[in-house]
Amino acid sequence: MRKLLLFAGLGICASALHAQELRVLEKPVLEKPVPYRNLWRTSVTALAVSNALDVDSSWGKHELNSTLAGPGGNFGKQGTLLKLGFQGGLVGIEYLITRRRPSGKIYRALSIINFGAAAAIGGVAAHNYTVPR
Repeated sequence: MRKLLLFAGLGICASALHAQELRVLEKPVLEKPVPYRNLWRTSVTALAVSNALDVDSSWGKHELNSTLAGPGGNFGKQGTLLKLGFQGGLVGIEYLITRRRPSGKIYRALSIINFGAAAAIGGVAAHNYTVPR
C-alpha cells in the first residue's frame, strides 16, 4: 500500500512538472490591470493580522462569546479554528466574487468592508491586552 501511494505521489509530481514545462513554452497572457486590486489584497492582509492579534490577545482568557468559548469557558483552539474558518470563508467568497467580475468598484467596496472589520477586530484585540488573565 505504501509503494502504491509513493508511486501515485511521484506520478502526480511528475505530471505537474511536465505541465509546468509546457506552460513555459507558451506565450504569456497579459492581464489588464484592475484598479484597486492591490488595495483589496492589502485589506485582506490587514484583516488576517487583526484576527491573529485578537487570537493572541484572547488566548486562555475567559470568553464572553459562547460560540468561541471552549469547554471551560476560556478561549482556546476551538475558538481559534472557528475564527480561522469564518475568515477563510469570507476571503473565499470575496475571491469568488472578484474572480467572476473583476472591477474597481467591487475591489474598492470589499476593501472598505475589510478595513472596517480589521479596525473593529483590532480595537477588540487592543482591549483584550488590557484584560488580566
